[in-house]
Amino acid sequence: MKHVGFKKRVRAASLWLGRGVVLLTCLFISVFLLMSGYESVYSRSLPFVHTIDPVNLQAYADSYNLTTASHLNSSLYGSFGRPINVKLPERNERLDIAPPIYNNGWLARSNALHLLIPVPPRNGNIGTALLYCRSSFRTLNDQNLPSVGSNLFMDTDNAWRYVFKVTSAKVYADSVPYVASDSGATSKLIISCNDTGAHSNVVVEANLLSVQGVDQ
Repeated sequence: MKHVGFKKRVRAASLWLGRGVVLLTCLFISVFLLMSGYESVYSRSLPFVHTIDPVNLQAYADSYNLTTASHLNSSLYGSFGRPINVKLPERNERLDIAPPIYNNGWLARSNALHLLIPVPPRNGNIGTALLYCRSSFRTLNDQNLPSVGSNLFMDTDNAWRYVFKVTSAKVYADSVPYVASDSGATSKLIISCNDTGAHSNVVVEANLLSVQGVDQ
């Protein structure tokens, strides 16, 4: 009888332990989702969440007025609309283009590109588009740089597609001022993904080849 009673107590303890684990797991998920939502709504980075994290754009501060470049409006987009996504060479998925985020420093979402426009339109096309992001396998890192000479595509909300040719793809220290190669004759695309751990920027430069409809 004592043995039977002991087994019942063990089963009861196991049942309560299982319920406790499930409850703690659900509580952890709820807290994480709440914190992630807080980051998204209030554009603030919280420890351990990483929905939004700081990025270092100091390398571009000497070349561009980043604060002015963050004030996006239709006059800066040119004649073909607001950029909404980018397709990198040799990838099937597209990366969404989001507005810049600043809250006591520049911030970026985990799998998005954030648009700054530091140069006004050229010949009706977007001038210079600086897309910043966090470096990762989803965006850009030192292992997935596109080849020089390959094409990348940037679509707009008016169903137009900018076609750019990659002219440079390198990794630079994020403490070194970066000056893009820009003749001023055509539109320029710069994608810069910051790796805060390595203190580096993964940078792709591209020049405009053409603008076409998205169904072409």
